[in-house]
Amino acid sequence: MNLESEILTALINAYERSKVSKGQNKVHKDIKLDITHSVFDKHRNNDNGELDVAIQRIERAGFAKAFYTRNGQLQSLVLNLDDESIEKLYKYLKRANPKDLIARYKDLFQTKLNSCQIVRDFSKRMLELLDEKKLTTVQQYVPTENDLSDICKAIEAMSSLEEDVQERIFCAKLFSDSKRFNDLRGKISKIIREFSDEPFDDEEDVIASMGVIKNTAYTFIKGDLTIKLNNQIINLNDYGQPLALSDTAIKSIEVLEVSAKALYTIENFTSFDVFNKKDSIVIYLGGFHNAVKRELILKIHNVAPHIEYFHYGDIDAGGFYILNHLRKKTGIKFKSFMMGIDELEKYHDNCKKLTLNDKKRLNLMLENTDFNEFKETITYMLNNNIKLEQEAEN
Repeated sequence: MNLESEILTALINAYERSKVSKGQNKVHKDIKLDITHSVFDKHRNNDNGELDVAIQRIERAGFAKAFYTRNGQLQSLVLNLDDESIEKLYKYLKRANPKDLIARYKDLFQTKLNSCQIVRDFSKRMLELLDEKKLTTVQQYVPTENDLSDICKAIEAMSSLEEDVQERIFCAKLFSDSKRFNDLRGKISKIIREFSDEPFDDEEDVIASMGVIKNTAYTFIKGDLTIKLNNQIINLNDYGQPLALSDTAIKSIEVLEVSAKALYTIENFTSFDVFNKKDSIVIYLGGFHNAVKRELILKIHNVAPHIEYFHYGDIDAGGFYILNHLRKKTGIKFKSFMMGIDELEKYHDNCKKLTLNDKKRLNLMLENTDFNEFKETITYMLNNNIKLEQEAEN
């Protein structure tokens, strides 16, 4: 890159970082490079005239105006902010004008407004940001136009899944390239978390909640329940140990009899393994509950709507979110179990400190009526800077 291009690149970089380029400046402000700028360093004391020639060419092209001290020394170079000049400069540098890129992004997002709920809400928000000329914020979600198309394509496909599918099969059908989905999974997870009611933090859980799983998923269940599977009648109490059911098996199950007085969903396997309560059914959610696991719960509820339903999870933002999500997705009035101040006090020595993200999410919950029952617990957690993982109670 020659000196002229170096200087102009430094100027256009300064322009793109400024509020001027976004139309957010309330008063006129010059975009300039002072002589102290690093781009001038290697030429400041060079008397071969190269810098002067470059400045003269820049001025003649109308890209910028030079200002000098009384003794004729270069003081600063001020960018010409005329729209035509800016456009000409981008073309000279063979660089994409953000205004053109914003227009192309807008066109793409407009085509997504009739898509699935997540893509639609995401697109609406991105269009708002683009109207505010916050292109860099949009690019944190979709760095390129190709990423935008592929991410939306993946979320649309996930939203239309009627049953779980292994990731390698999903990728092969969607992109014919498993690496492409892996490259995008972080962005996909971020968008799903922010623009849906999925409460999960872990990337794998977010993707799995949409039906794309690494391997065949199993649900563990035990307790006072009799089911029919492949013409076999199984009494779980007589079976004497947890039964692992694949998602395919759950779809085939017929619930014959519910002898239990309560059903408990449990977030973590260690807690599930040691949890024993008379006259109960216990289901291990594996951190998240997908559509098939909820189908199992609903099959039990159809036979036994009169029993009590509890959720036993971590005493943190994630645990509260999962309980609320479980209620909304099943329509069952799940109660919380061992998720209050008493447990925080009893197991205080096993509590962990809240992260900044924990505090942010808990404070948002205080403003959300969905979590009114947990306000005292959340306030206690924030005041004492603690949370409790379920395993710490065992």
